[in-house]
This record gives sequence, structure tokens and C-alpha cells, in this order.
Amino acid sequence: MDTHADLHTRTCTWCARDEWGKRMTAESNDTHSVDTDTDHDHIDTDATGTAELAEPEAALNRLIQLDILVENDDGTLATTTEYEDIRRIYHDTYMDAPRERIVTTITDIFDVEESDAITRLEEDIVSRADIVSYLAIDSYTDRALDPATHAMMVEVVKRIDPESPVPDAITELTDESYDSFITEHSDALVTVWKRRCDPCRAVKSDLDTMLEAIPSDVAVAGIDGENAPSFRHKSEVSTAPAFIQYKNGEQCSVKTGRQSPDAVANMFDDVWCMRCEGS
Repeated sequence: MDTHADLHTRTCTWCARDEWGKRMTAESNDTHSVDTDTDHDHIDTDATGTAELAEPEAALNRLIQLDILVENDDGTLATTTEYEDIRRIYHDTYMDAPRERIVTTITDIFDVEESDAITRLEEDIVSRADIVSYLAIDSYTDRALDPATHAMMVEVVKRIDPESPVPDAITELTDESYDSFITEHSDALVTVWKRRCDPCRAVKSDLDTMLEAIPSDVAVAGIDGENAPSFRHKSEVSTAPAFIQYKNGEQCSVKTGRQSPDAVANMFDDVWCMRCEGS
């Protein structure tokens, strides 16, 4: 996961793609209103009136201020769940939209002729991902942003992953760490989570009760199923939420879908499966 420092060191690599941002700020200066009641950074222009992009650091801080990004205690950055809910709507709308709709959207956003919009799309000056991030930020903030800052916010936010769906209350595993976890604990429960998953959110609301109901000698952890293909393959679990019981490193039973705290706890009251008993 990216940290504040990681993004700072990548600044020079953005310049190759930032032509879209420069052209956006230059051509949008007269067409985008600025919320003068906030402390937005304003566009800097030289003597020729060419707009300059906002500094990445300023855009990053603005994203954190607006709760689009969160900086964790260890310095890592993530997009917030609330922002991802908005971004998902635009992703589903525009990533597979007909080319004509994308051209029209670019025309509307930048106030340019259709021929210029086509050029920007074909030359990848503006991508579908740019459009998704631009519109999601615009919708989420519900206020006018100065174009230079808005452009750089798009460049920054695209490089940051969403928050992990695994609750903070349990240990988070990855494809690299799950095997050692289940072998180090004779009794273990691995929970599988997914972003934008309503049943997962429902389970989170019951999590404290669930953890209290599970026997104290059972080690509990969670894994982001979308980012753990090796785990999914080995466990043969491809849905979330899921609850996987292990005994002496062996997978014994699985429950999928929303489960009550008692139903999960009862997994450890049942007689061990034959494979576990023989291990």
C-alpha cells in the first residue's frame, strides 16, 4: 500500500501524463466556478496565461481533508469506503460505456469541441479512469474545486487502493501470510471479506458479539478475498463473507454468507471432521 512518502517520490513520473491536467486547467479556468468560501488553492498562471498544475502534496492534503483519503497510523494511504461507494457508481457507468458517451462526457467536462475530445481519448490524454475519478471527486465533495487542484487530485487518487475490507479488530492476512497463521494455531478461524459487500457490512455490525461467542483458544483472522487468489484457490472459497474453520492446519468446515454470531461459534462445538481428527 502506498505511503505519503511513496507518492512524493513518484511526482516526477506523473509529468508524462499530466498534459491532460494542464490542458484541463488552462481551458477550464473560465468555465469552472471556484468556491471562494473555502481555502482551495487557486490556479497559478504565467505571463501567457498557461495554467500550472497544483502540487501533488497540496492535492494529497486536500484529499485527506475531504475524507476521500485516509492516512493510517503506519503512514499508508487508502481511499475511504464512503468515497469508493461513490466511485463505484461512476465506474459501473463509464468504464464500459459506449465510446460516444465518453466523448460527450469529455466535451462537457472540458468544454471543448467534439474533435478535441476524440483526440484526447485516442491519445490517452484523458482515460476512462480519469473520467471516473474526476466525476466521483466532484460528486463526493459536492462543491466547486479549482481546476488545477481537481486535476492533480485525480492523478493522486487513482494511485491509491481502497481501505481493506478486513475489520481492524482482527488480524489481517494476505496470500503470503495465511499459511503460517493456520499452521501456527491449532484452532483457527479465517474470515473472508470483500469491498462493496452488503452482507460483509452486516457481519461487521455483529463482529464484537461474534468474537465474544467464539472460544477464546481459537485464533481469528481475516483476509481480503479479492486480493488473495492463492488463498481462494487453496480453500476453494470464492464468495464473501465466508468463515473457514481450521484444525491443526487443516481446513475442516466452511460457512458462507451472513451468519449469526452463534452460528459461527457453533462451528467449534461440532465434532471435528474426519480429516481434522486424523491430522
